[in-house]
Amino acid sequence: MTRRSVGGNFAWTLSAGLVYALAQWGVLVACARLGTMELLGEFALGLAITAPVMLLARMNLRTLQATDARCAYGFEHYLGLMVLNVLGGVLLCCAIGWVVGYSARSSLVITLLALAKGFEALSEVFYGALQKAERMGLIARSIIAKSALSVVLVVLALLSTRSAAAAAAALGFAWAIVLFLFDTHAYRRVFGGERPWSLLWRTSWRDQGVRLKSLLGLAYALGITALLSSLRPNVPRYMLEAHFGQAELGMFAALAYFTALGGRVVHALGQAVSPRLGRYHAAGEQRRYGRALAGFTGGAALVGVCAIAGAVLFGQWALTLFYGAAYARNLELFVWLMVAAALEYVCVSLQFGLTAARELKAQALMLTASVVVVALGSAWWVPTVGTVGAAWALALGWLVELGASAWLSVRAWRRLGLQEVGTAPRGAPEAASR
Repeated sequence: MTRRSVGGNFAWTLSAGLVYALAQWGVLVACARLGTMELLGEFALGLAITAPVMLLARMNLRTLQATDARCAYGFEHYLGLMVLNVLGGVLLCCAIGWVVGYSARSSLVITLLALAKGFEALSEVFYGALQKAERMGLIARSIIAKSALSVVLVVLALLSTRSAAAAAAALGFAWAIVLFLFDTHAYRRVFGGERPWSLLWRTSWRDQGVRLKSLLGLAYALGITALLSSLRPNVPRYMLEAHFGQAELGMFAALAYFTALGGRVVHALGQAVSPRLGRYHAAGEQRRYGRALAGFTGGAALVGVCAIAGAVLFGQWALTLFYGAAYARNLELFVWLMVAAALEYVCVSLQFGLTAARELKAQALMLTASVVVVALGSAWWVPTVGTVGAAWALALGWLVELGASAWLSVRAWRRLGLQEVGTAPRGAPEAASR
């Protein structure tokens, strides 16, 4: 199979990621402009509840699938596990809405957003297969189509109903259309064979149960990692909603979404580089693995510095332009959110390297410490300082994770060097010394 260049894959992934981020931002702007601050807060609360649960269900299988250089599992194993996880995730979101005691309207928004994220999770399995083949162009076209369709349908739903539930339903409908009409066709175009859904139903899961359990055992740590990664930014939001209400939460969510633009740049580069990081690590090529990860981390740090500088120099103008003067009065919050985001970008780059190195369980322990720090910081600062305190808590949590990620990355890199020494021929001392 022909390999695509990292530059070409990055260009496709970046363009699609930015379109997706702009589309999600457009959904929030539509909720703010066509509804009320309370409607935006209700929608943001639904996202805050469903994101951790559905990310746990996804288990970051796409990254695991794309870096499976030895082809330990087939497409049907990844898809079968994802279907089971999505069903469980949607039911858990419904249960949370009922147990916590949210209003019927808020519970409906939570359920519909869970279904929408379920369709998105299933698309991720197709993306993982295409990413492993380095067909990032097809993934990008799917994401762009999904983004454009979601904005159009959400705007139409809000114009017709002024309802957060209708907006959530429109979002899920758009993602389902792209999953069943585009992603399935793209998979068959690249890999041929029978239809992927037929492959899923015809697999003898009684015989494949052992392999499915093995995949679950490998991926559950990634699922916990994804859960903790989502809890970290959302714990301050839970605190804000509890202490100040949905309107204040809506304002915080609107400003915080600007950080997603830089995050998309970092994730795009990570998706383009991760298959090669996986191959370098599997082959024991320490130098190539180290250079690729160092270059990726340096680029992520540069994105963070630009984000902080942009917030300081142009933040008030940007907030006034897109949201209005009421939002521009929160410039201090905006700058602190960008500081937290800069730390996040570097951590995300290191996470890609750790996943390629299969340092999975250590990531869960590291993230647990980070989430605890954010929770404690939020409990201390949010009631007294408000939204700025939420940003401080996020920055402190990312700082803790940065230190742990750097240590784990250096350890994984050194282990590769030991493998090279151990496998070098006895008659080649120079090669071993490298």
